[in-house]
Amino acid sequence: MDQAMIDKLNEILRHEWTGVAQYSQAAFVVTGLWREVYNEIFLESAKESFGHAQIIGQKIAALGGVPTIERNQVKQTDDLHEMLKNALEFESMAVKHYEEALAMADGKNRPLVVLLEEVLLQEQDGVDQFTMILKDPAVAAQAKGGNASKVG
Repeated sequence: MDQAMIDKLNEILRHEWTGVAQYSQAAFVVTGLWREVYNEIFLESAKESFGHAQIIGQKIAALGGVPTIERNQVKQTDDLHEMLKNALEFESMAVKHYEEALAMADGKNRPLVVLLEEVLLQEQDGVDQFTMILKDPAVAAQAKGGNASKVG
């Protein structure tokens, strides 16, 4: 058992649990003209985070570790533009975590490298998606509104 790798995977798992909560919360509270569009995007992102949590949790157990049930703080807001910025930040951090884990596994555990690369591609797709949404000035302007922001 490589404890450093298990610790890194548990850090990733905490991040994915955070995504489940943060994206679900965004889907619950998004309002306005774009609700149907963004509600679906946020719900799909929550499902993706849960799927990643399943993969990583199972790998931690297979490596002899105990998967964490903890999560990081969730960023909450009712401002759509802020939700989208939070989503981009979340996806960017996920890419960083998976890249770090890949560096640790490279040359030591090829199947783990392949698994991490597959998830990394999905995380990078999330970065690309939210980057492109936030680049649209019309969407960004329409998304501004709301007034509450907090971390929980």
